[in-house]
Amino acid sequence: MGNHRDVYHQCLAVIPVCLLEISMGLACGWIGPMIKTFLEDPNSEIKATEDECSWIASMPGFGETFGPFFSILLLDELGRKILIQIATAIFAALWLPVLFTRSVTILCITFFVFGLGMGICNGVTAIYMGENCSPKIRGIFCNASVTSFYLGVLLQYTIAEYLSYSAIATVNFILAFCGLISCTFLAVETAQFLMLKGRFDKAESKMMWLRGTKNKDDIITDFENIKANVASEKLKKASYRELFFTPVNFKSLIIVLTLNMAHAATGNASLFRYISVLFPQNEHFTSYQVTVYFGISQLIFCLLASFVIENVNRRSLTLFAFSLFLVCHSVSTYFFYDAANNETPSKYGLWIIFAMVCLFSGFSAALDSVVHMIRGELFPQSIKPIGSGLAIATISFTQFLTIKTFLMVKSQYGIYMNFLGYAVCSLAAFWFTYFFLPETRGKTLIEIQKSLEKQK
Repeated sequence: MGNHRDVYHQCLAVIPVCLLEISMGLACGWIGPMIKTFLEDPNSEIKATEDECSWIASMPGFGETFGPFFSILLLDELGRKILIQIATAIFAALWLPVLFTRSVTILCITFFVFGLGMGICNGVTAIYMGENCSPKIRGIFCNASVTSFYLGVLLQYTIAEYLSYSAIATVNFILAFCGLISCTFLAVETAQFLMLKGRFDKAESKMMWLRGTKNKDDIITDFENIKANVASEKLKKASYRELFFTPVNFKSLIIVLTLNMAHAATGNASLFRYISVLFPQNEHFTSYQVTVYFGISQLIFCLLASFVIENVNRRSLTLFAFSLFLVCHSVSTYFFYDAANNETPSKYGLWIIFAMVCLFSGFSAALDSVVHMIRGELFPQSIKPIGSGLAIATISFTQFLTIKTFLMVKSQYGIYMNFLGYAVCSLAAFWFTYFFLPETRGKTLIEIQKSLEKQK
């Protein structure tokens, strides 16, 4: 894993990303328990219909569809560090209208803007860590960022039970503002961007700091390789055709876009938003307990993934995840159908559904780390901003559709139809992964591109 100074410096560089992810998790986690409050609590400060709640829940995904295009335009102009600061500022400012308004329309607009920030964040953080972290520990750091997101979600689920609407918004603003301060002092611009701008001395010093050395000879080989690669990829930008019509670039683009869309189509985002209203109030558990258990399962699987992600092939982990999703959604389909069509459904059905949903969502959180890494690993420098931006737009729009249609399908056909659709998507995702996803574990970004060029 490198020397201790190497790991320590890269940990410092990743802290702003983790705090950024916590801020994003707080906002995403706020939606779940609030929707139940808006719909069912007679003392709620905001009253909303089921359709209005579906818009509030889906607005982040809709905004996130457009956010990556800001990354495409600005990533190679402003740099990775400044875009991370912009996203963090958006997440902090988000809580001011939430604190001072009680309008559903304003909330929809606010969470659309939050979605723009999510798109910028997701478009830049994978690239930031892919370029700043060593190959042997890149997976661990990427997993740490995703784990931070689910830590923010769990924190929000917990405080939502004990604090008022205004107090929640205030606490979230303070935490997001702390993240903004950390970005100012700890975020490190990547050597690739600095080389792209011709600042080679600065790139060398940043690279030496990240590698924990004061000896230029320790980084000279990697430095020259990156320098040559950046120069080569920079020339390709002169031709639009080079971006999309060279075989290796097109292959990377299709693989990443399809994997992101497949992961979103398996339904994690919908369950994430509607978990508080998914299960009726019963003698087994309250809606508060459901959301907390749900958040704990996501966090646990993310933590477990950090111990295996660099010891298990990315492709094998992805295949296992999609096969698990297929089982979970199939079981949930059967028991939700049984509950809807039988007067005396299985007394164990609710527990089984709950276990399956937690298992699926927990492991999906772990898969988030893999998808996040692949997005930063598979694209060459020349199409990295555009490719990552399109990938985020793809996954975001797919999530928007699944979230917006969830309650409609539930009302018209029954909730089990949602899970049946997610099961079919899981099967298709498994097939695609098996035949098309390459292995990237332990490889440098340059080695990954060379392996793609060799594949037919």
